[in-house]
Amino acid sequence: MRHYFSCLIFFLLGAHALCAGPSLVKLDSGEQLLGDVLPRSTDELLVLRSELLGEIEIPRARVLVIEPKVPPAEVAAAEPKPPKKPPVEAASKAKPAKSEPSPREVVADASKSEERRIIHTLREFKAPDHWSGNLRIGLNLSQGDRRWTETYARGNLEIKPPESPNFYRFSGSYTYRETVRPNGDTFKSTDRYDGKFTYRRTFSENWFFQNALGGRVDKLKGIDHEIQNTVGVGYRYKPSGKFEFLIGGGGGIEDLDTSFEDTRSGFNGVLNVFQEATWRPLNRTSFIQRFNYYWNPDNREQFNYVLSTAVRVRLTDLLGVEFSFNKNFDNDIGDGNARDDAQWRNALVVYF
Repeated sequence: MRHYFSCLIFFLLGAHALCAGPSLVKLDSGEQLLGDVLPRSTDELLVLRSELLGEIEIPRARVLVIEPKVPPAEVAAAEPKPPKKPPVEAASKAKPAKSEPSPREVVADASKSEERRIIHTLREFKAPDHWSGNLRIGLNLSQGDRRWTETYARGNLEIKPPESPNFYRFSGSYTYRETVRPNGDTFKSTDRYDGKFTYRRTFSENWFFQNALGGRVDKLKGIDHEIQNTVGVGYRYKPSGKFEFLIGGGGGIEDLDTSFEDTRSGFNGVLNVFQEATWRPLNRTSFIQRFNYYWNPDNREQFNYVLSTAVRVRLTDLLGVEFSFNKNFDNDIGDGNARDDAQWRNALVVYF
């Protein structure tokens, strides 16, 4: 009877140590949390109280195992047994127990695990194969009688879904210039930006329908805003995989607002002729040429055109360089004022 009573006491002590002590919760993400399992936990939700993080609710599906902080073997070892060797000698040869991670270490491990997941996601990110685009960043410097610094960024994204007659292009640019006056003061002399969306749908082997919507603001020329929307058809000539030539035309409307008197401002009809050529003599080298001409059918003196040519050399899959020439001419932006702008540019190209 006495032996039975002793066993019962040790069993109760061990059960109290397992229930009252904190638990180590291991998750499927590799994280480990230390705290007390609260009685309001359910089969779907585990409620854990941590000294550092407070109460935490964890889905049971994410929990791999719950272990007591003090292993059961150490609780059973609380029952006195006659030592085979002197206590001092046994203690000197006993291996030190592995210490449990502190709450700070648990939080640090969780943060590192999250950082690894984010880095892995970024490395695996890749644009769809039918997407192609680039971002061009450049800086021009002028010294001498006129000193200025011009920074510009241009972007282009083309989407051609496989086995689809549709084609989408998004393009735009921004230019900012700071000019130095003779007294040394700097002022903002150029603020221009533009954007364009082009949609094409092939309805024959080489013929396509096109809808183009574009707009620009050019404070240097006195154009507060200009928006054009044109619809037309075009023809594509592609004798080989390295050369492609497009030409077409259409018509639409234009909304123009300038800093001059309103001799041209407002809505007007507009006709358009466009042309593009792309030649890739080498795998990493390409020549691109584009031309757009717009005019008012009611007044042929009101016209403007944009001519651009560029050569791009792709150094790696991600980076390249571009050398380009751009000419933007407006014959009449109000009161007969003509504006001509021609630029030679070089840029760093980031491909995606």
